Amino acid sequence: MQARITFDAFTVGNFVSYIVDGCPDGYMTIRENDLPNIGGQWCGSALGYTVYYSESSSLNLTLFLSRLLEQISGYSSVPGNESVDFFAKNFLSTEQLGIGYNFDFKISYKYLRKSDAHLRYGNHSISSWRGNLVASTYCDRILEQCDTRMCQIQSPNYPGVYPRNVTCYYRVEVRENVRGKHPLVAVSQRYAHKIHIKEQFTKYDRSQRTLRVWDQCNVIQDYLTVYDGASTEDPILVRLCGGGAVPDIVSSGAHMLLEFHTSPYDHPFHPVPLSYLPGFELDVKILYVDLGSLSYVPKKKPCDFVITSVKGTKNWGYVENPVHSLPPNTSCRYHFQGRRYQNVWLSFVKYHASSWDPNVYHLEMECNAKLTILDGPTRAPNGQQINATVIGEFCEDNTPKLCDHAMLRNRTRVTKPCTLTESYVSTGSDLTLDIFLRRGSVLFPLSFQLRYEFVDTSLEGVRVPESRNLCDRIFTSAESTPTFGKFYSPRSVFYYGRGGSKNLSCIFKFKPNTKEKVQLRFVSANFGGRPCLTQNDTRTGRLRCVYEDSRNAAKTQAEIWISEYVWPGIQVPRSCICSELKEPLKILSLVSSVLEVNFTVTDMNVTEDFENIFFDGEYHFVNEMSLTDSEICLKNQYNHRIRGFSGEIYNKDPKLFTNSLINEHSSLMQETGKQTVLHKCGNYPWLIEAEDEPVSFLYLKTKGYELTPNYWQYESRQCSTNNRIIIYSGFDPRNPKIVCPIHTHNTKNMKFFEIFSDGWNTSLKEAKRMDPISRSFVIEFLNSEFEPITYALSWLEVSKQPLHSASSLIIECPFRCPELNACISSTLWCDNVQHCPSGFDESDINCLPFSIPALYIAAGGGILILLTLLILCTSWCKYRQHRKATREAEKQTVRSNLHTNNIGHNGDIYCKRYSVNSSDLYLDRKDSLC
Repeated sequence: MQARITFDAFTVGNFVSYIVDGCPDGYMTIRENDLPNIGGQWCGSALGYTVYYSESSSLNLTLFLSRLLEQISGYSSVPGNESVDFFAKNFLSTEQLGIGYNFDFKISYKYLRKSDAHLRYGNHSISSWRGNLVASTYCDRILEQCDTRMCQIQSPNYPGVYPRNVTCYYRVEVRENVRGKHPLVAVSQRYAHKIHIKEQFTKYDRSQRTLRVWDQCNVIQDYLTVYDGASTEDPILVRLCGGGAVPDIVSSGAHMLLEFHTSPYDHPFHPVPLSYLPGFELDVKILYVDLGSLSYVPKKKPCDFVITSVKGTKNWGYVENPVHSLPPNTSCRYHFQGRRYQNVWLSFVKYHASSWDPNVYHLEMECNAKLTILDGPTRAPNGQQINATVIGEFCEDNTPKLCDHAMLRNRTRVTKPCTLTESYVSTGSDLTLDIFLRRGSVLFPLSFQLRYEFVDTSLEGVRVPESRNLCDRIFTSAESTPTFGKFYSPRSVFYYGRGGSKNLSCIFKFKPNTKEKVQLRFVSANFGGRPCLTQNDTRTGRLRCVYEDSRNAAKTQAEIWISEYVWPGIQVPRSCICSELKEPLKILSLVSSVLEVNFTVTDMNVTEDFENIFFDGEYHFVNEMSLTDSEICLKNQYNHRIRGFSGEIYNKDPKLFTNSLINEHSSLMQETGKQTVLHKCGNYPWLIEAEDEPVSFLYLKTKGYELTPNYWQYESRQCSTNNRIIIYSGFDPRNPKIVCPIHTHNTKNMKFFEIFSDGWNTSLKEAKRMDPISRSFVIEFLNSEFEPITYALSWLEVSKQPLHSASSLIIECPFRCPELNACISSTLWCDNVQHCPSGFDESDINCLPFSIPALYIAAGGGILILLTLLILCTSWCKYRQHRKATREAEKQTVRSNLHTNNIGHNGDIYCKRYSVNSSDLYLDRKDSLC
C-alpha cells in the first residue's frame, strides 16, 4: 500500500532560500515510517497541482508555524526574494495566495494498492524493477541482473514531488560476465515528460523546458550526477537538471553510479502542464561489446588506442566511436602503427558531430568536438613528444573527407572502393587520430566509423629509376647483394581493383654476372579465376596461356610472362602462366642472360586485390663455370648476333661453321656419345639484324613447314621430329613461328618455310617509323632429341622495289630477285652463291664473262631508241621551221616588185612575163620575175 496526498491548498510561512534557512516563519515536513528522517522542509505557497506519493505504507506530516504574518493583497512579500514575489503575483490564483495570512493548508489523501500504481511499478504485462533498497538509507538502491529483467531508476516518491534534503545513490551492477564480452551499463529516457528536476524558479512551459548541465544546476542544487563507475571517485559523465528527453548515458564498464541530490528547502511544485511529472525515471539496459575491441576505454585508463599491424593477421578493420559516454575534456587518440614499408590508409565511412545551440544551454561558443588527423606518431618510444604533420583539422560541422557510399555495402551488394580523394594516406608507417570533446559526449555525442588498412608497399629488389611504374624491380648479382632471395607480386591494395586501379603491370628483371645463370622458382600463383588455363604447348614443350575467349583475352588478361634477354633489348619469351600453379615451376636462363618476369592484369573489378591475384617466387644466381669458360661463352653469345647481306645458320654442327667460329668454339666442344654439344654455355639463340636498318628487311627460308598456333595441341604429332626451329619476330616475339624442320634430298616433295620481317607488307614510309629491332629475327634451334643431321636456315637482306612515276626514267633496283619482288645487295650479284630462291642472281644471262647484264642491255637499248627518236623529231621540227620561214620571205619580195615595175611611161603594160596569180611566181636568179 502507498498513500497519495494531494495539496489542495498550501501556504505555510514564507520561502526565502533553497539552501540556507529557507523557511524562517514555518514549514512542513514529511517523515515516512521505516525510513530515516531526512529533515527537508517545504514552505511558502504551492506552485501548481502538487501530489506526493509515499514510499511506505504510512507517513507523518508535520506543520510548524513560528509566526503568523498578514499578507498584502493576500500575499506576504518576501524581502530579497523578488523571483518568488514575481511568480506568486503573476501565476498564483487568489485562492492559492491564501486568506490574507501566511498560512493556508488543505490536503486530500488516498491509499493505493501496488497493483494500481502503474506509473511506479508498471502493469501486469510490463512490470519494472526499481532495485533493492539499501538498509538504513532513505532511497539508496542497488540494481542488478538488468540484462534479464526490466530495470528502472526513479526519483524518491515518483511520480509525485520528490523530498527535500535528500541524496540518493543508485548503483547498477553486472555481476555475471559473458565469455568474451565486456558489459556496459546504459540509462536513458526517450519520453521528455518523465524528466523534470527543478533547476530554477520560473514558469515551466514547453518553450522553456530543456535539460541543463553542470553549473546550470547549482541555482537550486537539485541535480542528477552520473558516475562512470561504482563510486563518487570515478569520473563524472554528466550532471543533469531541468526537463527533457535523456539520451543514452553509457558506462565504460560493469558499474554505474547515479547520485540524486536535492536542496533542503523548497515550496511544493508541479511542472506545467500536468502531464509532465516531477522527478525522473530512467530505463536501464545492459550492453555487451567484444573483449579487446576499440568500442570502450578500460576503467582508469586513458582514452588511448594503439592499432598495430601484426604479421599473419588481417591488415584492415573498422574503428567506431566508443559505445560508452565520455566525460568532459576527454581526449581520445588512435595510434595506427604499421610495420616497416607499410602505409596507413584511412577512410571515414560516417562522421557526425552533434550540433548544439549555445543559447539553449547557455554555454560559450566553443568547439565541442575537434578532430585532428596527424601524419605520423605523436610520441617517440622514449615518451618524448613529437610534432607530427597535421593532415586535417575539423570542428563539428566541418567534417573530414567521407567515403559514405561504402555504407551501402553488405553481403549482397558491392560498392566501388574509396578513392584517394575520399581518404587519407600516411607517408610513413604511422598515423594518429586525435579527438577532443570539450563538453563530453552525453548531450553532444560524436558518432563516427572509419575503415583502416595497413598497406604493404614493400617489394624486393631495387626500383627502376627511369620507370614510371613504381612496382618495376631489378635484381642484380653483385658482391653487395644476396645471391638468392624471394620476389613476389605487389601487396599494396592501390595496385588492384579494390584500391581503385583498373590495370596492373609489373616487370621484374634479374641480371646475373658473366659467370652465372638465373634460376627462378615460382612457388605459388593465383589469377582470380580468370577464364584462362596454363597448358603445355606440344609444339615446343613450353607453357602457354590458353584463354577461353581469345577475342577478349586482352580485356580480361591476368598472366605472367617469363622472357629471356640474351642481348639487351631483344626479348625471347619462354613461358606464360595464367592459372593457379599445382606445383612449383622452375626456369633456368642461359649464361649471363637477363631473365624478365612480366606480371600483367587487366580489367580488375572492385573486389579484386592481392589476396586473389598474386604470385610468390624465389630467385637464385647460379655460378657454374670458371672465368675462362665464361669468357668463351660471352664470345659465343657475341658471335650469335649477326648481320649482313646474306648468310646461313645451323642448329648444331660445328663443321658447317666458319673456320674462325670453329676455332673460337673448339674449347667448348665435348663429345657425348654421338652428339656434339656446346659445353656449359647451352644453346644460344641467333639474332639476325639487317645491315642497312632504315630501309632493309630480312627474308628467311628453311626446309620445313609451320606448326600453326590453332593446332598447338595436335599438329605437332604430324612432325617427324621433336626438334623445332622457333622464329621470333622483333615486333611480336610472344607469337613466334614454330617450324617443323625437314632434312631430305628429295627436292620433288620438298617443303620450304619462308617469311619476311615485319613491315615488309607496309608502305616504306610506315616501315621507316618502326623500331629497327622490330625488323630483326631471333632464331632458336630447339634440340629436344638427338639426330645425326643438321638443320639450316638462310637469310637474305632485301629492300622494296621503288615505285616509279610516269615521268621517272631512272631504275634504282638493278639487282633484284623477281620472284620476291625485292632488291638485294650488289655484292651478292654473281658471287657463285644462289641467293634468290630461283637463282636469278647467278643466271648465265647475268653472269657471262665480259657480258653485260640483260637488265643493263635492255636499259641501254631503250635509252638508245629514245635518243634516236628524239633526234629525228628535233630534225623534222627544225626543217619545217626553216621551210616556213623561206616561203614567207619569197611572198614579201613578190609584193614589193609588183608595186615598182608594173606600169610604163605611157601607161602601157610591158614586160608581162609573169602569171597574174601570185602563187605561180618564181625567181630565176635574175633581177626580174619570170
